[in-house]
Amino acid sequence: MSRLSVGFAFSSLGLFLHDRYPGGVHLHIQDGDGRADDDGFQLVEGRIFQIFRFTSRTRCRLANNDVVNLWGVGPYPTHTGGHTAQPWSAEMMSYRAPGEARDVHQAHQTAKVISASRSAAARLPGALILITAALLPNAAWIARDHTPWPWDQAWYGEVSVDLWFNLNHSLLAWGKTMLTGMNMKPPGIVWLGQFFVPLGPLCGSIENALLLSVLLTQAVTLYLIFLIGCSIAPKSNAVPALGVSMAATAQSFVGLSHQFFVEPLQALTIAWVVLIAVRCTEWPAARILLHLAAALLAGALAKATTPLYCFLPCLYIGFALIRKPFWQGWKTEWRSPLARALVAFISVATPFTAMWYAVNLRAVWQHVRDASSGEIALHYGFRASVGHKLILWLRLGDQSFLSPCLGWVVILAAVTGVAVRLSIGRKRAVLPAVKATVLLSALQCGLLLLMFTVNDAVDPRYMYPMLAFVVVIVMSACPPIASRAAVVSRAALIVIFAICGMQFAVVHRVALGIAGPLANQFNWLVKPYRDGGRFGDVERAVRMTSTVTGRYNIVGVEEPWLNANTASFFAAKHRLDTGIRSYFTSLGYAQNDIAAAVKRVQDFRPMYYITLDEHFQTSPPNFVNVVSLPMLKQVRKDPHFEQFTASSSNGVLVFRRH
Repeated sequence: MSRLSVGFAFSSLGLFLHDRYPGGVHLHIQDGDGRADDDGFQLVEGRIFQIFRFTSRTRCRLANNDVVNLWGVGPYPTHTGGHTAQPWSAEMMSYRAPGEARDVHQAHQTAKVISASRSAAARLPGALILITAALLPNAAWIARDHTPWPWDQAWYGEVSVDLWFNLNHSLLAWGKTMLTGMNMKPPGIVWLGQFFVPLGPLCGSIENALLLSVLLTQAVTLYLIFLIGCSIAPKSNAVPALGVSMAATAQSFVGLSHQFFVEPLQALTIAWVVLIAVRCTEWPAARILLHLAAALLAGALAKATTPLYCFLPCLYIGFALIRKPFWQGWKTEWRSPLARALVAFISVATPFTAMWYAVNLRAVWQHVRDASSGEIALHYGFRASVGHKLILWLRLGDQSFLSPCLGWVVILAAVTGVAVRLSIGRKRAVLPAVKATVLLSALQCGLLLLMFTVNDAVDPRYMYPMLAFVVVIVMSACPPIASRAAVVSRAALIVIFAICGMQFAVVHRVALGIAGPLANQFNWLVKPYRDGGRFGDVERAVRMTSTVTGRYNIVGVEEPWLNANTASFFAAKHRLDTGIRSYFTSLGYAQNDIAAAVKRVQDFRPMYYITLDEHFQTSPPNFVNVVSLPMLKQVRKDPHFEQFTASSSNGVLVFRRH
């Protein structure tokens, strides 16, 4: 292939680099046949002047490892001896990704998006300040709360603590717990949580330390949304900030920042996939493959249903990926510290994840079926027509993402966005990848809503991983800061941010217990329980009954603050101090047969039986406490048991077996 000596200036890229490096910049040029030449670029009044040689297709790698694929088009500038110092203007260039062509106008827009990551880096301090400010009230909530964790959260906490203990005492036991500690739910939250357990003394409690991992997960999600916003509007500070503000003030975000649930980690992986989708036409194949592999691996560890949440974006990424040369860019990508970190994560996590699914796949599949439809799922939902369920899920979506104030943000952004674009008389120039990602986000939301409607279970936290899709749609609707409509656009954005501030104040006032409940409140947005009485009662009961390693005790009641999972979590924490690990089980999930409950007690022969006094039990009993009161009466008259403690202020009773 003949080699030409040319000089060019890419105006939008040059102006961007001039802002960041007014004294000049050094770029790395890789020509079409894979060989590399290094040449200095001198920036003069924001334009790139350089002398170098390139083939018809040239790859230009910026300092942040973003690769610009450039395609030279004629007429070429006059040159002598294969070199020229004459710059090209943007009108003399077009952009060409491998396997596809772009026109001259598209070249301008491509350069803007390619520079978005460097622009995002320049705005990083502001983004970190915004994210930190958004998360501070959540940290205050965590510090004030003294609720004994309920069922699922307590189970995750128990396994996290067991993993940390085993890691320090027995690698064989640690490996076994890694594979079997969570037998029907993917273990990502506990694999991560174990490394936060030793921070318990610094954070005030192990619960606070584990919730710190949730806050950091939420922070990363917000940063990914910020990066997505930088790609949607490369020259705008307002659009990425709006995306972060909307996400951080949603009721579902705030509520789930206070709970040790898997949905925040799942939402992070979905936001990661969306970022890959919006950048996939600019990124080289090596970067796409690394990020996509890491995101899908993290998603598989977060929740088994994750592939359903990112199905359409992954299809689009795969389509973009097959149009790129897989063998190019790996050496260049390896120079990036982030790429090396991703390779390390993939190398370590892949074998553990594969082994975990090999051991537990059948249990996982059964749990997914039971949790979505069937007799068990009906305890947490109901059956109805598709139309009725769709209306319900739309209301839950409004509750999770928009209520009470953010619905006005959506309306104002859409109306002013359309009005401004009509007033300036032209469509907003947007890259195909951005258009595709916005469209696929809307379609993915519709697909997920349809899936929710055909299931029996109803829980609004299932919607939380859709957060990135909702925010992407809103960010894309924001009015551009156009020269002929700048005043209108800026005024609209000021009002939009004021509404976000109002949402922030309202939601956190409710969450912290300063204000009363909302009319349309997310079910996990609850005020902190500041009375430590229940926490202390559970702690004392577990301390008194955890006397022999390996022995089982029974908790004969199913209250959110007192149940077998909660007691097991406290027992795992107790072992960190004493080395004694006792275990707690229930009378059986949703047990409604008193004879079966009595037989279970006889089979386990527990050393201790923990329950609540009659006046403190739920009346009438719910579906998980049908036999709780009859079993209390049975244990009281059983000659093999004696009451070990008097009823506490919260009604906790402990019986000891002779």
